[in-house]
Amino acid sequence: MEDTYTESDALRLKSRMPAANVGGTERLVTLLAGAALLGYAWRSSSKALAVTSAGLILRGASGYCPAYAAMGVNNADTKRALSGDRGVHIREEITINAPVEEIYRFWRQLDRLPEVMPHLARVEQLDTKRSRWTAKAFDQVPVSWDAEIINEQPFELIAWQTLPGQAIQTAGSVTFKPSATTRGNEVRVHLQYNAPGGMASNWLAWLAGQDPAKYTRQGLIALKRRLEASPDSVSAAAPIH
Repeated sequence: MEDTYTESDALRLKSRMPAANVGGTERLVTLLAGAALLGYAWRSSSKALAVTSAGLILRGASGYCPAYAAMGVNNADTKRALSGDRGVHIREEITINAPVEEIYRFWRQLDRLPEVMPHLARVEQLDTKRSRWTAKAFDQVPVSWDAEIINEQPFELIAWQTLPGQAIQTAGSVTFKPSATTRGNEVRVHLQYNAPGGMASNWLAWLAGQDPAKYTRQGLIALKRRLEASPDSVSAAAPIH
């Protein structure tokens, strides 16, 4: 007797397949990142990177991530995706010998941040609170996400997080305060993010030289050099305590 494939068979097969738990935007970004990593693996003749890139491509194509399922991650919600010890934390600080008002104003003009942050391609200010950020994964694939400022205290604090449904879930803050030991002001940055591909993607980014902590340090150093070169920076900086 010839076997026939019925609609009920298709429904049973579908019911056995794991439900997608990766958002549409993140699936696209993961596919692009996997393709970019595959090209990097081919150029570097790395079998390990080739295998991992295949995993990213499969993840993007299927829309299912076993690690997300095990952790109960929901990337539609930034607070849930980054709650507790989830994601990657970056903390960097630097003392800048410039007026706190000048430091704060530069940082608050979000579209100027790519001038000092090497990993950012551009930042577009959508309104007074919301902005669109674009960076490049593995120096090739543009990755964009929308964020909003959730807390702001002029000349003291700026805090932000991504909007729901973004490919990259990130939150962070930057604080400004007079240095207790030297002339100048302390700038402290705390970033937390969860990239497409999870921890594997984070590790691969570091391996390929895409270390967010390094870029943050470089950005703060570039900001320090730029603002301290200002004619008014030394005379108007916070006094020695």
